[in-house]
Amino acid sequence: MITEDRAPEYEAAIRKDVPRNVFVEVKSLFETAALQANAAVSASQGAVPSGLSLTRHRQSRSVGLIRYNLIDQAFEDILTRHEAEFIKAVPVEFEQDEPSLVPVHLTTGVFGGTIIGFASHRDALDTPTKNATRRALCFQNRGLSPDFFHPPEMFIDRQRLVLIMVQRDPVALGKIASLKLCILDSKQERFIFQADINDFLAGYGSSNRAAPKRKVGLKNPKSSFKNTVGPTANDGKRE
Repeated sequence: MITEDRAPEYEAAIRKDVPRNVFVEVKSLFETAALQANAAVSASQGAVPSGLSLTRHRQSRSVGLIRYNLIDQAFEDILTRHEAEFIKAVPVEFEQDEPSLVPVHLTTGVFGGTIIGFASHRDALDTPTKNATRRALCFQNRGLSPDFFHPPEMFIDRQRLVLIMVQRDPVALGKIASLKLCILDSKQERFIFQADINDFLAGYGSSNRAAPKRKVGLKNPKSSFKNTVGPTANDGKRE
């Protein structure tokens, strides 16, 4: 984790970029998605004559799958409503000073200098499952935490990936235990920043106005942006 004196820098930067209502809707709709997923599985047995019942383990897995898809849909809708820019690719340096575009297959948006996505974990300090897309996204955090190979002056506050980490309740399938705003190190080994969503929302303050919306000219989607995921000449680059 970063030191306590640096935490306000990260919090201020995120609040500057991301409108408060994005996190308000995340809290409300993610919790609704968990309830709906559990209700869908629980009611499935009685929905058809002689319906089958699931063991606790299979029910938990089924609820988790539906919950993820509902949250994914809710998150995409939230980003669309608040005029986020959807990310289809990000630049990754496989060779020094030679960035290449890597496709992004997870629902991810950007507000100003903040990239925002979501993932899940079982325990508060568990990092999410590694995959190529998330590894590429976390690469954007390489300048946020110093290492032994670069001098301190190279580390600046630039575009950062913020993950909304969803922790389900281990007992009640229809509940979420916690929602945290987290920044992962570029290797996906540890969190360098974590904040409970309720505490983070309170930090906006009643007098602080939300950051102005970016005018990106998004149309009402007829299908998911994921249907067109793939790098193009301008994807992943910022003006």
